[in-house]
Amino acid sequence: MWGAVEKGYLNVISSDHCGFNWKDNKHQGKDNFVNIPNGAPGMGDRMNVIWTYGVETGKISRQKYVELCCTNPAKINGIYPQKGVIAPGSDADIVIFDPEYEGVFTNADSLQGVDYSTYEGMKQKGRPDKVFLRSELVADCGKYVGKSGTGQFVSAKPFGLCYE
Repeated sequence: MWGAVEKGYLNVISSDHCGFNWKDNKHQGKDNFVNIPNGAPGMGDRMNVIWTYGVETGKISRQKYVELCCTNPAKINGIYPQKGVIAPGSDADIVIFDPEYEGVFTNADSLQGVDYSTYEGMKQKGRPDKVFLRSELVADCGKYVGKSGTGQFVSAKPFGLCYE
């Protein structure tokens, strides 16, 4: 993956987050591989994994991190500049990142609602300290503090970045 990022073949790092439980769902294919549900959980950890194993190891810069995880996904999905940039008229979605945080990825700390973590036991360096959604604090020190129902549908424009 890092080679594809370096060569410009990969311009987004995202997730399809498939929140299947290991015990109840993943074993559906024990007798027939085609019955195993695809994917794995990880949306909540994705940006932290990319920071830890991309930025902290020198594979990508902080600027490239923002481009891969925020700006380009918004452009590709046709929601830029409402999302993916800090600019007048945008939604003021802001992450204040703590690059000094050290921890371990664990399902016990996850908000994914499944019984396992793809990254269980891996070291973590850095994490969002504060997350603001449309200028309202929704996460603080890794804990959700927002209010249910504050999400808003963002209508996408056709022909995003991939069509340029």
